Amino acid sequence: MPELPPLPTLEEETQRLLGFLPEGFPVRNPDSFSAFGTYLRLAAQAALEARAFTRELVPQLFVVTATGAWLDEHAKGLGLARKEARGARLRCRVLASAPGTFPPGALLGVGELRYRAEGPFAPDAPVEVWSEGVGSRYNLPPGTRLLPVTVVGGLEALEVEEVLEPGVDRETDEELRARLILAWPALGRGSTYHAYMNWALEDPEVRKVQVIDDHPRGQGTVDVVIAPARGLPSPELLARVQRVVDERRPLTVDALVRAPAPRPLSLTLRLHRLPGSPSLEAWRGFALDFLNGLNIGETFWPSRLMDFLHDRGGLEAVEVLAPAGPVAVARDALIVPGEVTVYE
Repeated sequence: MPELPPLPTLEEETQRLLGFLPEGFPVRNPDSFSAFGTYLRLAAQAALEARAFTRELVPQLFVVTATGAWLDEHAKGLGLARKEARGARLRCRVLASAPGTFPPGALLGVGELRYRAEGPFAPDAPVEVWSEGVGSRYNLPPGTRLLPVTVVGGLEALEVEEVLEPGVDRETDEELRARLILAWPALGRGSTYHAYMNWALEDPEVRKVQVIDDHPRGQGTVDVVIAPARGLPSPELLARVQRVVDERRPLTVDALVRAPAPRPLSLTLRLHRLPGSPSLEAWRGFALDFLNGLNIGETFWPSRLMDFLHDRGGLEAVEVLAPAGPVAVARDALIVPGEVTVYE
């Protein structure tokens, strides 16, 4: 994007306009209390506002700097659309002392996450629940227990068995911009690194991609390693992306869509909180957000985690007690949260 000059002050713009007056112009008193000076400053203010609008507009004309709705318009030009957020649907096992029926508006939850349930239930029988909000954080691991938030007679808890429909986060400007930039080299439909990344990212659930195109399984092979925003991909997601790649890859290429090798990382933090700081459980959630945000093949750096937590505000200091240093992984591996402990 071209470098734009800084905006002048009102007085600087007023003096610039005075320079346009012809020599011998009968009125040249720019005093702010004179009628001429008032109108001159109104014209200068209008010019400044027009230039300020231009400064706001120009970055939106380029994919690398556009944001929000402007970036969406660039995406439409290539037939792309921003991935929208959606809620999660889970299958759970009922832990109850007797059969019953969920009352209207029944809510269950863990932490600040809330889920709706409806219909009859019986001990050890499966039921489905729907998240009240949207996003990948509602994709709970098997074994997580949802406790009643509203009174449900006879019900102790629901134990998560499977994520039937995963929640998806709304695509950020940075993620959409990356897809847009990848879309250009992918237009040739060749078996390029960028083409495989672009094809994989078309699926709403895929947020992390690593393409290994140096013949990982022999001559003519390519591995497309994918993952959702949190955790590992489901077999259904792998199969979906494999079908897309198979439809577009050259006939001579053996392309395999697979999950990354998980690398569990346990984390122990000691926080020195300021008054009014969020709870320790909230800080544990922030640490999990950081770990889940790591990309395939990305190294864990304690200093980056500390910066991430400090950016939230409310902390005097952060101590990363474990791990003791950076944790590097192979390019087809993904760090996933292990045991995360936060205390003061």
